Amino acid sequence: MCAHTAIASTDTTTTWIDQVRTLRDAIYQRDKETTKTFFNFPYNNAEFWYIVGVPNLAEKEAPVTEKSFDLYFDKIFDKQFITAFLKIKTKDLYEKGTSKTAEFTDDQEEYYSMEATYDKNEQTVTLQLSGYNKKSDPEYDGGEYAIFYVFKIKAGKLRFDKILMAG
Repeated sequence: MCAHTAIASTDTTTTWIDQVRTLRDAIYQRDKETTKTFFNFPYNNAEFWYIVGVPNLAEKEAPVTEKSFDLYFDKIFDKQFITAFLKIKTKDLYEKGTSKTAEFTDDQEEYYSMEATYDKNEQTVTLQLSGYNKKSDPEYDGGEYAIFYVFKIKAGKLRFDKILMAG
């Protein structure tokens, strides 16, 4: 398990948290150009293709290009992701290294929430969107899932690293 350590209160460097806020605003406003500044294209991440519903490209290990990112933007950052990400308390994320939302539902069947964590040692920010469906579907491991959006902080810049899936 990763150690989640917040920045000491005497540290005045807020660059990474400001970038998290910028990313959140860009995704909410559907600003693809600003959102893309947090990504380096092309990149290889087979799980991206599963998330957007194109598993045959995952099997071919097709790289994710800027064009495919634009095409699948609304599937990468869907309504659930946006609803939950907007409720992450960035002050808590910055000061405590973690912030978790309440549970949301759109239809009283599917429930979801997000936990954001900052790992000082690994220099990562992870957004974990988790959910379950009360009408469990065996194809989706009883209706439970988690999607991890992992960003690394490199040279003071927040950059997408990978998407991971569970469930």
